[in-house]
Amino acid sequence: MSEGSASGLYEVILDTVTANVAILNAEGEIVAVNDAWAQFAAFNAPPLENHGLGLNYIAFCDSLGGSETSEAAAGLRGLLAGEAGPFRHEYQMDLASGPLWARMIATRISSNGRTLVIVAQEDITVQRHAQAALGRATAALLHAEDDERRRIARELHDGTAQYLTGAKLMLGAMKVEGRAEKVRVEIEALLVNALEEIRSLSYVMHPPALEETGLGPAIRQMAEGFARRTGLSLQIDIADDFPKMARRTEVALYRVAQEALANVHRHSGSPRAAIGLRLAGEMVLLSIRDYGVGLPDGASATSGVGLAGMRLRLEFVNGHISLTSAFPGVLVEAWAPFQPKD
Repeated sequence: MSEGSASGLYEVILDTVTANVAILNAEGEIVAVNDAWAQFAAFNAPPLENHGLGLNYIAFCDSLGGSETSEAAAGLRGLLAGEAGPFRHEYQMDLASGPLWARMIATRISSNGRTLVIVAQEDITVQRHAQAALGRATAALLHAEDDERRRIARELHDGTAQYLTGAKLMLGAMKVEGRAEKVRVEIEALLVNALEEIRSLSYVMHPPALEETGLGPAIRQMAEGFARRTGLSLQIDIADDFPKMARRTEVALYRVAQEALANVHRHSGSPRAAIGLRLAGEMVLLSIRDYGVGLPDGASATSGVGLAGMRLRLEFVNGHISLTSAFPGVLVEAWAPFQPKD
């Protein structure tokens, strides 16, 4: 096949691809585009003369401003400098028709002694919106679950526990001789155990301290109890006068503290840990640090150890979470906007 016919075949193949495809030369200039790219440039992108042919695409990405497009430009420069590919990146573009999310995959090739970069872009706006909607729905479900836990905890405490307490008091008033007294004592002991279990369950489902004293004392109380039960040496850095906040924020951070401490016990192998809560400007920072085995190979700040649920809870209150290696161990930092209690 001649070079001319091969070139024609490549153009036909590119035009059948639904993704927007452009080919860059070693200087980062666009030397070829497919039909999908041309249509996108004509109807969605900022005006580009001749669909961007001859335009330095790397410089164009830089000119758009913002960290996301700058990262795309840096990735393309890296490919041209010899870094291993392909380069993958997702970023948002603010177009006249509204914001658009794109997924870029760029690959370096050599053709007839020339270095070229093939850039393929795909519109993932719909998927991004769907993911965001799913995240909001999941977070709302988690908070609805917390509300239901709160309701059940109150019913256990105010209803069932009171009935058992009444039965225990009535038995205590029955002082009889012989076999009946032995049975009464055994029944009273069973009622005492049942009351303790109900109170413990009620506390785990929705700790009363969270509403009575606020997040700081509630986390301190929970952490101290956790340390006693597990034998963990736990350093607690929480001010006694930590201010009360909006209930949703307090519940989200409390559940994150519970999950993070449980992860320390289950996964870290660390005999000691530290938990802190403080104000940082207009934000609240909850930090949990262990001194154990650290993150598994290949683990990231977005995967594993219950992080998905913690992240969703915080996103629901406009917060975020990070998970980083602390050498030794792992540091979890949960951030949420400070909103005083109404």
